[in-house]
Formats: sequence, C-alpha cells, structure tokens
Amino acid sequence: MSEEKNNSNRKYDRRMEKERERQKEKRELFLWKVGGGVFALAVIIALGVTVVNQYRAYQASRPDYSRTQMVVGDMAGVLEEEESSESAAE
Repeated sequence: MSEEKNNSNRKYDRRMEKERERQKEKRELFLWKVGGGVFALAVIIALGVTVVNQYRAYQASRPDYSRTQMVVGDMAGVLEEEESSESAAE
C-alpha cells in the first residue's frame, strides 16, 4: 500500500513539475511578446517624432513670400535717432 502511494505521489510530483515548467514557459513567452511589442511601439514613436521634427524644420527653412516688406532690426540705433529728431523738429 505504501509503495503504491509513493509511486502515485512521485507521478503527481512529476506532473506538477511539468505543469510548473509549462506555466513558466508560457509566462516567459508572454513577457517576450509584451517586451517586443513595447520595443516596436517605441521605435515607431521615435520614427514618427523624427519625421514630424524634420518636416517642421523644412517648413521653417522655406521663405515666406506672403510678407510685403523686409523688417530689419535697428541694431545700431540709427532709426531711433532719426525718429526722435523728426519728432523734435515738428
């Protein structure tokens, strides 16, 4: 009786060990799939951001023909003096 019980316990232990291994393999496969999906998503997002940034840089580098005049900043302060002398003359 005890020999039969020992044999059945051993069989049960082997079955449980195989089931644990199978569950471990399933878990590892799931983690690899999730990790691969996250990596692929990160690559796609990085490519999208790069494309958008390149397009914005391209648009910014193009000339703007809708402007009617060119405005140059008064770096030397010449225009400021002329305006103040013109207002003083009036």
